[in-house]
Amino acid sequence: MIHRLLTAVLVPFIALGAVANEGSANTVPIAQANDNRVVGGQLERGLFTIQLELLQATWYPEQDGGPSFPVYVFAEPGKAPQIPGPLIRVPQGTEVHASIHNSLPVTMYLRGLHSHEAASSEPLRIAAGQTAEVRFSATTVGTYYYSARSMKESLREVGSLTITDDLPMGEGPFGIESQLVGGFIVDPPGSVPDDRVFIITLWMGGIITPPFRETPAINGKSWPYTERLSLKVGDTAHWRILNPSMSDHAMHLHGFFFQVNSLGDGEHDRLYAPDETPHAVTQYLIPGGTTSLTWKPDRAGNWILHCHMIAHMLSQESLTSHPPEQASEHAAHDADSAGMGGLVLGINVSPAGERLPLTSSTAPTRHLRLLVRERPASRFSPLGMGYLIQEGDAKETSDPPPIPGAPLVLTRGETAEIQVVNQLHEVTAVHWHGIELESYYDGVPGWGGEAPQITPPIPPGGTFLARMTPPRAGTFIYHTHWHDVGQLTSGLYGPIIVVEPGQKFDPDVDKVFLIGRAGPDESVHPMVLNGSPQPGPLVLKAGTRYRFRFINIGTNDSDTKISLLADSKPVSWRALAKDGWTLPDAQATLRPAQQSITVGETYDFEFASEHPDKLVLEVTGPFLGVKLSQLITVR
Repeated sequence: MIHRLLTAVLVPFIALGAVANEGSANTVPIAQANDNRVVGGQLERGLFTIQLELLQATWYPEQDGGPSFPVYVFAEPGKAPQIPGPLIRVPQGTEVHASIHNSLPVTMYLRGLHSHEAASSEPLRIAAGQTAEVRFSATTVGTYYYSARSMKESLREVGSLTITDDLPMGEGPFGIESQLVGGFIVDPPGSVPDDRVFIITLWMGGIITPPFRETPAINGKSWPYTERLSLKVGDTAHWRILNPSMSDHAMHLHGFFFQVNSLGDGEHDRLYAPDETPHAVTQYLIPGGTTSLTWKPDRAGNWILHCHMIAHMLSQESLTSHPPEQASEHAAHDADSAGMGGLVLGINVSPAGERLPLTSSTAPTRHLRLLVRERPASRFSPLGMGYLIQEGDAKETSDPPPIPGAPLVLTRGETAEIQVVNQLHEVTAVHWHGIELESYYDGVPGWGGEAPQITPPIPPGGTFLARMTPPRAGTFIYHTHWHDVGQLTSGLYGPIIVVEPGQKFDPDVDKVFLIGRAGPDESVHPMVLNGSPQPGPLVLKAGTRYRFRFINIGTNDSDTKISLLADSKPVSWRALAKDGWTLPDAQATLRPAQQSITVGETYDFEFASEHPDKLVLEVTGPFLGVKLSQLITVR
């Protein structure tokens, strides 16, 4: 995948401006952001017809009239071009007739406009100046997309190519061609669509000639210019998220779980049966991947959906389209950016009737302090940052913080108040990842909460009181949500373990494995497991059942793989939970001990060996050659 081949991190390129389409903005049409609420073409008596044209346009990924890119786009004749292209949406069984005219100066290959039955369709070649006709029956319900590229290879094939100087003009599928996509939805017959369609695109430049930069967008806009979504408490939200971009993404929803109704790869779509439907707060999307999901907000406030890959949600993403000399022009709109940029959607949930507390608890409120402090450099480790946990009236010490932070152990249904004390020399914020709590405490400064009470950043020497009553037991994460990759990779993260009432967290049988980074530059700083690039050996007892809790809180380590091996072959373990959601019996199965885990995900497994054994826990990162190994001895 292309993003994995690019080892440079975006942070060094904060001051770079966009590749502006100066000189041609007045001679080519302007692409409009498409929110995918209106279906293109025309549907009559079971026949859907649409005319599409491939042409060049000017794209403003942020505010209209700001910095722009020259891109190729889809358009319907007589209408403004759109990014993404016109939405095609039909009931199952509809006959689709599409006419596609290529006004571009290069031959293009069209994909995605076919029946999506078992066999994949070959791309349709459309030479410059030619028109092609497509006719098929939309026989297969699902979430798909159509696209055009000057390369005959598919998205997955392009992702595995070696990057060379042979790329087409404008760096081809990564740059000028990156917006040539549109949604294609096939609904069950007789259904009334009540969902929203969100399509991720990603413009990349500097692949051949540095500096590298990228601008991600959702439905044609990049945060803080993406659409603000409005829901009410009690509403049911049905979303489809399509990723026809050249990168994978880890889409994370704050404050709520969602049901994953389907997962696809653009060509085929898997609709889950009710007893196999996953629940999650983070969903991984491969390049070309699609998903449909359902969630129901039960708390008012401001929330966000964002890609958890650092490269796709930092404010630097917005600044790549903001030349420094224009920064003052954007200050007003950036005031509510929450220090983020790129693949972020803002969601406002308004109250519906009388406000009720999230949960009620008769147990006394626990009082804890989370100290955010620097860890001095030593001969063995560089300067870092970390968390120290104190409870009640415990006397504060000058101890350096552990990296990662110690487990924050809470009890389901019991209220905890956590006073975050910022002892750094810079601003910070803490997000309680996966915990269902009130918006104000969620930890997104400048965005969370409800007006006039908006979540503040925590200044140096300042404090913030977070209150939560976890409604479920499971494995979660606490980590910085300040827009500085350095804070996260310096050690500002740790596990949240929520136990059932009456239970205790026992580290002898409850093993936590946190995957992170030891610095912001993935080409230099290693992947670490529990803070170490060389984790020490672990000793287990034969006949004892262990709970393994895996957490990925790296930067862009999106497609990380975990394996528990004996003689280089996976042993077996039983799946227990995903993102803190306890799996039902139909999903809590015994399976080979291998698991992909993206950034922002947690997985729980039960493992036991009835006899002595020598095992290896391998953690393989998405970048070539990145691997951690921990020896495990069963005695």
